[in-house]
Amino acid sequence: MVSEYTYCPQDDFFVERIDRDTGYDMPSFHIHHKFEIYYEIAGTRRYFIEDCAYIVNAGSVVLIGENQIHKTASLGDTPSSRIVLNFSREYLEKVTESFPEVDFFSFLTEEHNHLLSSITVKQQNHIQNILQQLLVLYADHSCEGEAMRKMVLATLLLELKALCREQREQGGEKGRVSNHVVDQIQAYIAQHYAEKLTLTDIARRFYISPYYLSRLFKKSTNLSLIEYINGVRIKAAQNRIEKTGDSIAAVAEKTGFMTTAHFRRVFKDATGLSPQQYRQYYKRVNK
Repeated sequence: MVSEYTYCPQDDFFVERIDRDTGYDMPSFHIHHKFEIYYEIAGTRRYFIEDCAYIVNAGSVVLIGENQIHKTASLGDTPSSRIVLNFSREYLEKVTESFPEVDFFSFLTEEHNHLLSSITVKQQNHIQNILQQLLVLYADHSCEGEAMRKMVLATLLLELKALCREQREQGGEKGRVSNHVVDQIQAYIAQHYAEKLTLTDIARRFYISPYYLSRLFKKSTNLSLIEYINGVRIKAAQNRIEKTGDSIAAVAEKTGFMTTAHFRRVFKDATGLSPQQYRQYYKRVNK
């Protein structure tokens, strides 16, 4: 399964391009202590981020903040191409220290900025060219190459920040998929994730059939109901691992997982790290 990941948990910077001849669905959601920039070169895909789903067309940019759950899937069995970039806050530490008055990151986390779709073809080509430059620089391991990567990345962030501001001024993002019933169920899960939750029980609570709930949730969020519940639980588990000294077994129990083994498997699938590795990694990046 490691080959399915589109990021490297231990690396502070990662970029790749993939061109697919047929449809592709991520096998599970994932979440990481990094920001992500996703550019759709060709094709159309559905993207789930936190509590929202989006239709992502060619020329659109997806922005994902630290520790935000996300997953992408095909809309039909059609070709697609994309560039994805992951980087940590620490990767640009020297750049941001040089410009303390500039906020390079917070716009990436804001919900209304998840999808940049209202940009011109000229702007789309410019963003793609910068990402292509980062792809080339990724193979340059010299000190000069690393310096250029960081400066180009910082420039990209400032340009994307400006495009987000322009999009808000023009009326905001387009392409979000929403459903009132799903919104209510998501709010219920947020309050009760530590309890035993089943498809049947949730369907009964909202006066719909389990079959209808399963189809509705998948269509609206690109996740099965259990995937979504596990995502909420993993986020809660990350918070406990970072902020408490609870054992891994205690974390699993307090966040709604029935067994520690199941918790470890789901956590590794979502983050690329075991819970213990995650605790060690978090300590390293927050020294």
